Amino acid sequence: MQSKMNQLFKDQRSVHVLYAYKEMDNYLEQVMSYIQNGITAGDHVILIENEPIYRMIHKKLSSQLTEEQMEMVHPVNSFNFYFSSGSYHPPAILDYFNKTVQPYVIKFLSDHGHMWSGSLWKRPCI
Repeated sequence: MQSKMNQLFKDQRSVHVLYAYKEMDNYLEQVMSYIQNGITAGDHVILIENEPIYRMIHKKLSSQLTEEQMEMVHPVNSFNFYFSSGSYHPPAILDYFNKTVQPYVIKFLSDHGHMWSGSLWKRPCI
């Protein structure tokens, strides 16, 4: 299962992951593995989760990641994410997602020498 998940993440750089689980410990192990693999690959991780579970994850992460690595983990409250419009409305969820990730995309592109020009990201000519 783990190798199939890792291959999926390699093939599809942007994925939405839904874990079905029976035991909280199993879920926490999966989330920790996903986050650590993402950080090791140099990726930022946006974790959409409820507050009580995120606190458990944060506690575990804090003991295993450096402060710099922790800055690559971006929590998003799942209730706010899925019900930002007052109900489960996919266009509103997509809009909330875009607003959530936009600062990270802009930072990534600016850190890697890309600039905004019209509707395209372009590398500056030197």
